[in-house]
Amino acid sequence: MTSNEILLTSEVTGQLWNVCVWDPESGTSVVTFKGGTSAPHGLAVLDHQYLVSASPTKPVLTLWPLHKRDTTCSKMVCPGNISALDITEDGCYIVAAIAEKIYIWQVCSGRLLSILSRHYQTITCLKCSSGLIVSGGEDSLVIVWSLEKALCEQVESKAPVIPEQVWSSHSLPVTDLQVGVGGHLSRVVSSSLDQTCRLYDVNSGELLCTFVFEVGICSVVMDPAEYRLFAGGSSGSIYAVNLFETPVRRERHITDKKEDQSCLRFDGHEKQVTCLCVTMDGCQLVSGSHDHKVKIWDIFSGQCLRTIELKGPLTNVQLTMVTPGLVNPDVKYKLPIQPLQRVFHADAREDVGQVTLNLLLHGENEEAEIEENILEAESEIMMDLKYRAEGSENTNANEVCANVRTEDFENSSELANLRKANNELFHFAVSKLLHNDQYDK
Repeated sequence: MTSNEILLTSEVTGQLWNVCVWDPESGTSVVTFKGGTSAPHGLAVLDHQYLVSASPTKPVLTLWPLHKRDTTCSKMVCPGNISALDITEDGCYIVAAIAEKIYIWQVCSGRLLSILSRHYQTITCLKCSSGLIVSGGEDSLVIVWSLEKALCEQVESKAPVIPEQVWSSHSLPVTDLQVGVGGHLSRVVSSSLDQTCRLYDVNSGELLCTFVFEVGICSVVMDPAEYRLFAGGSSGSIYAVNLFETPVRRERHITDKKEDQSCLRFDGHEKQVTCLCVTMDGCQLVSGSHDHKVKIWDIFSGQCLRTIELKGPLTNVQLTMVTPGLVNPDVKYKLPIQPLQRVFHADAREDVGQVTLNLLLHGENEEAEIEENILEAESEIMMDLKYRAEGSENTNANEVCANVRTEDFENSSELANLRKANNELFHFAVSKLLHNDQYDK
């Protein structure tokens, strides 16, 4: 590896691979991951250890360890086809858009913690940054959510989570999003087929500036310093716009005129540019297009440094730091990953101020299994009581009631024993794993 960053690409056909890892400096392939294809905005890196891909045609997430030797994948079934995917910066939560809703899962337990609903058409793009979730959809809305509020919503309250900001400035579907640094003080830029990019302030909710282009915009990104905005057009051109142009205007029309010094245009793609990303040093721009090509540009000169040709239209282009498994093949990843729950349960979220401790021993949650057995026993008891009470027409009513009370007492004693065993197992696990004598019995 000659670079501190790696380039991840995926394309529509999936003939040779689903995802390929490239060295952006040399343009050589490092490792490939096979199995299906990735949906647009459906590729993410989990804690620099795993590669997560959403299928465009099936309700399935595919996970590979980002490793040179181990390219075997595991699959997780989801409630529906995922249209956009991202992972929080700390690697604790998987955030996915399914139709017009946003699902949030906890990685270590697989619990479905929250379902966010505000869009009324399919969500097309999703970004997580500094405790924020920003979504854009075919309904032309751009919505900002607080991850903290989504996770801390009380179980007793059935009201939906209220978004932080809702912007409806676009008139056609939103195609891409970029969130700056700063959390609630950050800026958000969105692109749309209505030929505009719009820059918002999260804290005030104000629309700072509208950039009007001559073609529909399919992708957008800002450099790390948020000094330039790059917009990929449906014609194949890429526009680099200076965000600090003076005088300051609320609406700027970006044209092809050479005298416009605030805008630089990169020409080289023959079809629409669907993916854009910038290196960490802000010197190079990477673009992916429907012309089956990935191009690496020098930002300051506008020259194309390198071209990588693939088999089909690009769906994802992403830069990330070099992972340990690609440098040292002997590295073993230890991040616990559990299957994702497909149904939201009220007990999946805890009240504000409480902490959930998940004890995982060799990948098995014995407490959860015992709790499941208890629930099954309770269900069987209730069904048996109902059957005996309603179906015994030829038996004396007093005798039936006496039998029911006796069996109810016996079942209650058995249930109490199960709960006691469950409690003892929990305290034993805590005392052994945390080495805390106060839990010993």
